[in-house]
Amino acid sequence: MPRLTVRLRLTLAFAGAMAVVLAVLGVLLFTRMESALDNAVERNLRSRGDDVAALVQHGGIGLSRGGSGLSEEGQTFAQVLDRDGSIVDSTAELDQPLLSSAEVARAESGPFFVERLVPGGDEMARLFVMPVDLDGLRRVVVVGESLEAKEDALENLLTLLLIGGPLLLVLSSGGAYLLAGRALRPVHAALARERRFVADASHELRTPLAALRTELELALRRERRPEELHAALRSAAEETDRLSKLAEDLLVLARSQDGKLPVRRERLHAGEVFDTVVARYRERAMAGGRSVRGESGDGVVLSADRVRLEQALGNLVDNALRYGRGEVVLVSEQRHGRIELHVRDEGPGFGADFLPHAFDPFARSDPARSSEGAGLGLAIVDVIARAHGGSAHATNTADGADVWLELPIVPVKSAER
Repeated sequence: MPRLTVRLRLTLAFAGAMAVVLAVLGVLLFTRMESALDNAVERNLRSRGDDVAALVQHGGIGLSRGGSGLSEEGQTFAQVLDRDGSIVDSTAELDQPLLSSAEVARAESGPFFVERLVPGGDEMARLFVMPVDLDGLRRVVVVGESLEAKEDALENLLTLLLIGGPLLLVLSSGGAYLLAGRALRPVHAALARERRFVADASHELRTPLAALRTELELALRRERRPEELHAALRSAAEETDRLSKLAEDLLVLARSQDGKLPVRRERLHAGEVFDTVVARYRERAMAGGRSVRGESGDGVVLSADRVRLEQALGNLVDNALRYGRGEVVLVSEQRHGRIELHVRDEGPGFGADFLPHAFDPFARSDPARSSEGAGLGLAIVDVIARAHGGSAHATNTADGADVWLELPIVPVKSAER
């Protein structure tokens, strides 16, 4: 049996709950309506009974002249009986007593209601029975009303509930299905992103692991000269370093998604941070016939995590040296209450299709920015910027590429956390 989707399971759960709610509401509405109609009938009968009793007590007789009885739907009818159950007076078309002798005797104890078929008819009626004293004589007044109108009203209500209830259930379930789809869309997108992240991470880890395994297998396959073993070990060490850096980057990304990337702020001068990063990459740049320098940023003071900030700027410089050309320059700017830390190179820049996805994990640029690396450098930059309450940006200039972190100005006293 195929497994139901989360969206369908939610819709079915809603439909089940909605069906119960509609059923309960339907039963409550029906019983309330039935009770209200019963009360209305009884109030009408009591009022009619009081009228007939007053007529009897004042010596007035002539119910047969008052109307046509049950021939008019919804109208009340009446009888006056003596103590032995004989008819004293009655509305038209009622030629038989409405009460049995036992019910006439019961009337001695006080008023009561009873339901029965009216003699000579097939309609249920509700009767109100009450005793009346007339100059020492005991009379029993009986007034009744057909329940046909009540039954018709209840039947119409039941039809409406049986048709409208399922229709409302279908419409509400359809709405719930659409709403569940909209509500789950971000969840599906997040899950798809997680699956893609895991798949990309597995792919990236597989490459250095395969290379490391190959190097070790070749080194162990036969006797090797010391220099060959040293070369194999150096290659294995390089792959191990690559694995270590990749694992660290993946850990940073995973912790950032959980909102747990730690940021230990301190008072920093942009120039000092630039000097540290430049010193780290100077030899590599010189080996490639290039240079790295930081423009004076001593006037720019910020509150940030030194290690994380140097990691982010280091990633940008690494990208510039790996993919760009010419001199790499670190520049700090302060504008509109924000601090911008730029890394610029003189290379071919980013592909137009790549720019919107430059900071996505495992994103690869076009051939102008080769496919080397794991595609996590810029993603780490974006994560670090957001952990500081800022953002990361990239653009192409007339001279090359410009990537920067935009950070808010945070007072140092409130920066520690």
